[in-house]
Amino acid sequence: MRTVKISLDTNCMISLFSPEEEMYPYMYCIDQMRWMGKVRFYISLKVIAELSDQGGIALDFAMSLPKLPSYPVCNFDDQVGTFDDAAGTWDDAENNEKLRPKIRYNVSRKSDVRDVQIFIDTYQSDINIFLTNDGKFHRSEPSERLMKEFGIEAISPKDFLSRNICA
Repeated sequence: MRTVKISLDTNCMISLFSPEEEMYPYMYCIDQMRWMGKVRFYISLKVIAELSDQGGIALDFAMSLPKLPSYPVCNFDDQVGTFDDAAGTWDDAENNEKLRPKIRYNVSRKSDVRDVQIFIDTYQSDINIFLTNDGKFHRSEPSERLMKEFGIEAISPKDFLSRNICA
């Protein structure tokens, strides 16, 4: 049995612990797949930074997951964690900065800086599934372009389950 590695965005993490959220039943099922060993969750320090504003069980769970290397991209003020948390070299940071407009072109120029950073961490970690409920990423056309350009499938929890990726 092959375990599918999944990078989670912030909204997916929050939905996992919010039964009132529309995404909750899908995230609950995907979490059950994690318990069965079919999928493995990974988390970006950028997601942890966003969750730390709210605290709570979603943050506690995120802190328990394997962390993606945190690659610098965007402005210095947009970085999270400490200098020691940063992965890669200055050349990697320069290359990541070149990826940013490509991602925004494939998704939306209005993409949130944090979402782009999480996507870059996912890309640099050789993870092929980016689980997100952000339509700018998972709608069919952007998702197809991201797959073609970066080899990462940006997919909503609902679509992930309906495609039965782990069956």
